[in-house]
Amino acid sequence: MGNARTAIFNYLYAKHHSAKLSLRVEDTDRERYTESSLQTILDGLNWLGVEFDGEPVFQSHRAQAHKRAAERLLATGHAYYGYETPEELAAMQKQAQAEKRRVRYNRDLTPEQQAAYEAEGRPRVVRFKVPAGETAWHDRIRGVQRWRNAEIEDFVLLRPDGSPVYNLAVVVDDRDMGVNMVLRSADHLSNTPKQIMLFRALSWAVPEYGHSTLILGPDGSKLSKRHGATPIAEYRARGVLSDAMFNYLALLGWSPGDAREVFARDELIAAFSVDGLLKRDAVFDEKKLIWLNGEHMRLRPVDEVLDDAIPIWIAEGWLTEAEVCERRDALTRIVKMLQPRLHTLQDLKHTGYFFVDPENYDPKAAKKHWKADTPMRVQMMIDRLRDLDAFGESDVEGATRSLAGELGMSASKLIHPTRLALCGVGFGPGLFELMAVLGREACVRRLKKALKILSF
Repeated sequence: MGNARTAIFNYLYAKHHSAKLSLRVEDTDRERYTESSLQTILDGLNWLGVEFDGEPVFQSHRAQAHKRAAERLLATGHAYYGYETPEELAAMQKQAQAEKRRVRYNRDLTPEQQAAYEAEGRPRVVRFKVPAGETAWHDRIRGVQRWRNAEIEDFVLLRPDGSPVYNLAVVVDDRDMGVNMVLRSADHLSNTPKQIMLFRALSWAVPEYGHSTLILGPDGSKLSKRHGATPIAEYRARGVLSDAMFNYLALLGWSPGDAREVFARDELIAAFSVDGLLKRDAVFDEKKLIWLNGEHMRLRPVDEVLDDAIPIWIAEGWLTEAEVCERRDALTRIVKMLQPRLHTLQDLKHTGYFFVDPENYDPKAAKKHWKADTPMRVQMMIDRLRDLDAFGESDVEGATRSLAGELGMSASKLIHPTRLALCGVGFGPGLFELMAVLGREACVRRLKKALKILSF
């Protein structure tokens, strides 16, 4: 979720400023890298419509450029070799913790000491020599940031196997790729002073930085799976639209400056600015996401909703491929009725009453709407429907309201029991439009079926 939001912020910034947006796969930690995790990310970005310029840049393919930068830092005295064993490192860290200070590494090994360690076959890393003083920058979102360098211990640039670590690789690649703006999450704040030190030690221009907020759960704690920290693909499977997810994540830590919440993608691009990125942490609210998804459902062209509905109805066994073309007009009418009530595409899995007669009836709705005199009312409805010359929406409504008047009751006393008999549930689109779509034969058949099983 957080990665997707960061990608969206960068996408909006790049599109707003007609800038180039590149995808870089930061895979220097080969133990954590997997093809499947990368594919999950790429699939999620593709579904969200986050498009990049050019082919992805794999950081692992640029190892030689990273090593050259480390060698330059060694040559200029900004880095040094470290030969500590794991046991020595553990002891040094324990002592530093006891004395409440950073670890102090041996920066001044003599050539003889280095030669001895090399002969001994000790593992060797390259460490950056953190300078005295402080590192400050103007964060585009958080304002002036200052870090005391004394709080940052000398950090590794090259591992014992010669592979570069994240901070070195990022700096080299940012410079070589012409990156001049870095928008990322606040959990990278601690990396920024290290990267700025490296830029300055290499005499390279430092890019601008902007650190957006973290995403928290509704209870204010770090986002976890129970709060929604799930792969984007899972929301797609649950019927969330990509435009709605894009819209929601864009507003999760950014404000357009007014109370508006529903945006098309082009509107977000036009309105986006770094100045609108918020300093306070964002709270993931799944209910808000589902509400926004419903708003986007209602904005979609009916044909698009129908195209999404057809595979669902076919998968549920309510419709066949052959029936789609011959029934398209009727299916379009069904979608028009449902669209105002849809929250996600998964809601379409609860619309079988348009295609098959109900096998069961909601017991709570039955208790509420089916009374002792309901069989009599249902039979009278059947008779009225049979006598209609036409079976359009207005014809059915007229017959229902006329019968209610003759019985001296409100129309709802007929509408609710009839809906339950026709659909098996006590909710749905307008009854009269529903009946017109079902047709006279289906309505009469379903009402007669309900009559046989009514019991009180």
